Amino acid sequence: MKHIPSLIIALLLAPLTMPAADPPPSIKAGALIVNEDFSQFDATAKWRWGAGKWTVADGVLKGTETAERKHAAGIACQRVYHDAVISFRFQFAGGSTAMLLLRNKFGNLCRVTLTPTSMTITKDKPNLPADNPEKAVLLDKAALQLKPGEWYAITAIVQGEEFTATLQDHATLKGHHPGINVDKTEIEFLAGGDSILFDDLKASSVEAR
Repeated sequence: MKHIPSLIIALLLAPLTMPAADPPPSIKAGALIVNEDFSQFDATAKWRWGAGKWTVADGVLKGTETAERKHAAGIACQRVYHDAVISFRFQFAGGSTAMLLLRNKFGNLCRVTLTPTSMTITKDKPNLPADNPEKAVLLDKAALQLKPGEWYAITAIVQGEEFTATLQDHATLKGHHPGINVDKTEIEFLAGGDSILFDDLKASSVEAR
C-alpha cells in the first residue's frame, strides 16, 4: 500500500476539528471567562456535577441521562459574569436534546434547547423562591434538520436584556427579557437521552464597541 501524504490525512480530518461559530462583527469579545477543549481527563473536576453521567475522553465531554434520576444529565462551570459570548460544539450521539443553560443566584435563568428538529431560546422560571409566580417564556424558535453523529457549532450571546443564539449555517434566534439583565453564576450543559457530546467551550465577556 502506498504511503498517504500527511497533508491529505490532515485535510480528511479537518471537518472533525471545526471551530465553534464566531460572534457577529457587532460583538467584541472581552475578558476570557472559560476556555475548555476537554483535552484533559480531569477538565470538569472543579465543575458542579448534577444529574446523569458525565465523562471526558478522547478530547470531548459526554453527557448521558440515567434512568434513576428521570432528568436530563447536567454539569455546570461556575463563573461570575454579566454579559457573555459563549460558543461550543455539540453532537447527538444517541441522545435527543442538547441544552445550554445559564443560571444565577436564583437558579435557572435562560437556555438554548436543541433537538434534531428544533431550536428554541427561553427565559426560564427561577427556582427560588419556591413560590415564585413567574413562568417560563419562549423567546424564539426555529425548525431544524440535524443529523446524529455530526458536529454542530453554536454561539450564544447574552447582553443586557438581549439573548441570541446562532447555530452555524442553520438559524439565528433572538429575544429579550428584562429578567436576563442580571449577574450570572453558571454556564451549564444539559444532555437528554443517551448521549450528547460537547466540545470547545469558550466564553468571554462582551465589550462595548
